[in-house]
Amino acid sequence: MSRRSAPFVAPDYIDDPTSKDGKKHAKVLLSTLQEDIANFRHEQFPPDILRQIRDMPIYEGNLAEVQAYQQRWQNLLERAKDFYPAANMPPDYLPLPASLEIPQFIYHVQRLHLTKTRAKESKSFGSVGALTDKCGDYTDDEVARMTAVLDNDDDARLVAHREFIDLRAYVFCRDSKGEMLEPERVRFYRTGLIVHALPDFKIVDSRQTPRKRRNDAYNNPLADNGVWKIYRKK
Repeated sequence: MSRRSAPFVAPDYIDDPTSKDGKKHAKVLLSTLQEDIANFRHEQFPPDILRQIRDMPIYEGNLAEVQAYQQRWQNLLERAKDFYPAANMPPDYLPLPASLEIPQFIYHVQRLHLTKTRAKESKSFGSVGALTDKCGDYTDDEVARMTAVLDNDDDARLVAHREFIDLRAYVFCRDSKGEMLEPERVRFYRTGLIVHALPDFKIVDSRQTPRKRRNDAYNNPLADNGVWKIYRKK
């Protein structure tokens, strides 16, 4: 099971959070939180009481060690929950957004399977100007082709794809009865991953053989600058 991130919700202590001023206030508070997280992370990550796994930003410890390290982050975790109240709550147990760069804590871990997967980042655009601002320059002919797509159909959009190698961990945990649960697929490179390792904890490292990416529905790009390939969005 993969885990998307919890959705943003303006804190209820903001006056009229759906108004223009309320949204602006929420952004200021979130920006302050991100600065505080960055400063704290600089001091507290990597953890000084846990053990690093391979060359990864993954650290393991026993229950007491992981709980002690999580307690250091508790104030920031609670502040983050004001903006993402669904985080780590049933039924989906969604994580906080990776952009916050708060480490992910997972308990009762029996096995980690490290993988690399060929993946792609995707962005959609309604104008060539917005696309080139984000994706860089293209030849005049490519710009003309992209412009023609948008000019000839008011509903058309452009989509940009960038291929990359996605590093993931499949985390196998046990429940309170000791039964092995379905694995969680976790992206951890930006946040770091903290695991409470059970006895006989094992690591399977498959990073040397990247998994194949699924077949792509897009081919014959309108433009390609070596990083981003551009298509008409389907």
